[in-house]
Amino acid sequence: MADILDTSPAFEAFARAAFVESPVVREQLWKERYEAAHPEVFVAFYDGHGTTEGRSSVVRDLSTVRTRVRDAAPIERRLIEEVEPAVCETLGLASEPAPRHVLLVGSFSTDADVGRLDGAVTLFHCLEWFHAEEGMRLLIAHEDTHAWHEIALGLAPPEDDAAWLAFYEGMAIAATRTVVPGRPPDDYFWYGHGGFADWLPWCEEHRDQLLDRFKTDLDDPTAVETWFGAGLVEGKWRVGYYLADQLVTRLDRPLPELVAMSVDEAKEAIRAVF
Repeated sequence: MADILDTSPAFEAFARAAFVESPVVREQLWKERYEAAHPEVFVAFYDGHGTTEGRSSVVRDLSTVRTRVRDAAPIERRLIEEVEPAVCETLGLASEPAPRHVLLVGSFSTDADVGRLDGAVTLFHCLEWFHAEEGMRLLIAHEDTHAWHEIALGLAPPEDDAAWLAFYEGMAIAATRTVVPGRPPDDYFWYGHGGFADWLPWCEEHRDQLLDRFKTDLDDPTAVETWFGAGLVEGKWRVGYYLADQLVTRLDRPLPELVAMSVDEAKEAIRAVF
């Protein structure tokens, strides 16, 4: 069985206490009732990509978030149990050591994040983002691939290298297609979220120009935010994920071979396929 720490009961206890309070009091109770119940979790989460920014929105819309979390937690637990063995097998890795999983409620800063909890590779699943089971299945497969990948590497990989991120994200997309086959093509980039119907056709139409531009950005650490973060490329978000998929596909190597590469080998391989 997967190693899962579910903090949603502590969130529910906070929500019961805070429901009739003002947003200001709710934020205080969040820290006193929810975060204080799992302090080590939130220290680790905030040490990664989690942030307290946006918490005011969560507590202001507490009723909606509370209902979503109630629905999400049992589904997420089941999906982790279903998806994790398939990810491990797809990557050709031993079943131990395995990632830890934490179900928590964040502040809409990230939908999931791979970090460290008590020194162990841990996947933080943010329940406030839950929208549909099949979308979450895709997201879990993608992020769980990252977690297993980091275990195989034996280290936390760089976050400021565009070539590495192309490899890292492209590999996760490829693994997700294997673990969760048959989904619409754009689901592997957007996990079932709507509103992006023109994104993939636009990327495909501009593929060659985008690849040329990305190649020139490989040595610019600030380009990571443009391609893989909150930045925009000609008004489009997350274009680096499309290019990552293209570049890893060009490598034409089995996933177990890819996951066995070192960071330097992976970066070199990406640079070589342009």
